[in-house]
Amino acid sequence: MNIRKLQRTGGRSGSSFLVILPKDWIKRQQLEKGDPVVVSEREDGCLIVDPRLPKAGETRTTSIDMESNLRWAITSKYLLGFDEIRLRSKKPITNEQRDELKSIIKRFVALEVTEEREDANEIVIQCLVDPTTLPVHKTMKRMNLIASRMLDDGLDAFLKGDSDKGQDVASRDEEVNRLFFLIVRELRSTIQYPRISEAMGISPVEALDFRLAVQYIERVADLAVDIAIRANDPMDEHTTKMVEPIANRIREMLKKAVTNLFTFNAERVAWVIDEEKQLIKQIAELQENVLSSPQGQTHSQLYVIDSLLRIGEAARDIADLALPKS
Repeated sequence: MNIRKLQRTGGRSGSSFLVILPKDWIKRQQLEKGDPVVVSEREDGCLIVDPRLPKAGETRTTSIDMESNLRWAITSKYLLGFDEIRLRSKKPITNEQRDELKSIIKRFVALEVTEEREDANEIVIQCLVDPTTLPVHKTMKRMNLIASRMLDDGLDAFLKGDSDKGQDVASRDEEVNRLFFLIVRELRSTIQYPRISEAMGISPVEALDFRLAVQYIERVADLAVDIAIRANDPMDEHTTKMVEPIANRIREMLKKAVTNLFTFNAERVAWVIDEEKQLIKQIAELQENVLSSPQGQTHSQLYVIDSLLRIGEAARDIADLALPKS
């Protein structure tokens, strides 16, 4: 920690104040006399002196060894916010490597191969989306909508024993994952680059909350898949009727919890919390009904019931993240 005292220019009557920046920091940032830095104020009153701001609009480039673990390497660079990733190989790039690369970049929004130079054994992929033009709240609402529909269809597939529909639900999980990666990438950019944070209207604290929220939404989609793939063990008619009001309650909890992240309403938070208490009671009654039933696949049905409870808990956790703006 460096402590610096404020100095006044122009003597006692001067109206401006100076603070000396650490010399080691100046050297690390490769700054010289006359170079511009941008000073911006955070919501908590702290000032940020950021030498990267004048360069924030430039392409952020990194490189990866083609012989490395491509899936992990590309994922990490994408989430770190790099705009351009250069894949380099010591040997001629094979068709198998190209096919592997294509399958990997399909997992990410707006990531495309833009250049390939065979003589240099290099492939260039770029992220063709500007985070400031794709609002996080719209992407999160889209992600939640897909996850909620997956839950509806997954339950319907399970209750009716429709395995084909169950597989369709599972296939949609990839779209949720793509949006998840995109949102995490954008949120990390808001923390790294204050200019992006200001352009997107997201503070660092909000970015942390949104990061947790998208994790919960992604978890809801995974649980919906877990339910859908058990379509070979449907419930009986009586149990199905008990599940329907539970599904309706969970769906509404999710909708209000996500909406509350962007338009805070204390009553809405209280409503979600109260609904979870009612959900727990309904789940307990449903579990007792399944355990006392003389027929049916008890283990599979109890797993689905537990998944419904965890989805309700995720909705409550999302609601807990919402805070008033002031």
